[in-house]
Amino acid sequence: MSGLVVAVLLSLLSAVGYAFAAVTQSRLAAAAAQGGGGPRSLAAQPLWWWAVGLNGAGALAHVGALHYGPLTLVQPLGALTLVAALPLAARRDRRRVARGEWRGALCTLAGLVGLISVTGPAAPGDALTVRESLTVALASGLLIAALARGRGLGHATASGVPRAWRRR
Repeated sequence: MSGLVVAVLLSLLSAVGYAFAAVTQSRLAAAAAQGGGGPRSLAAQPLWWWAVGLNGAGALAHVGALHYGPLTLVQPLGALTLVAALPLAARRDRRRVARGEWRGALCTLAGLVGLISVTGPAAPGDALTVRESLTVALASGLLIAALARGRGLGHATASGVPRAWRRR
């Protein structure tokens, strides 16, 4: 089996492990919040620690994938956690995945395919110049600004901005 195949398989295993852990921890945290329990109540639950173990296993699989494949492939595949968590959360809640959720998953997949198709394995020491970095940052900022018409994307963007930069 080639190193690239091993990298993809380990990346997928990592994403699924992270997704299971996220769905489990989300459910447990919501139940603890409703019951008035805090972090100590979570730490007392064995299932919480199983999820922590899954996070650790996902991290190890991710590191293993980086051993066999380039960062430009492995890191984007990590975003498949979002896609994997969608049906897992729906199954946990005993509901169907909503049409809008599927659209979001398809957009995520399309973005990943686009990203992976335009990036190639970088040679060691290969990096963008300062001018290229600033161009990418400017283009990304303009795209986010153009898309941020609705509140959802605006809030998501704001959550990624360091607190010191936000208006108070």
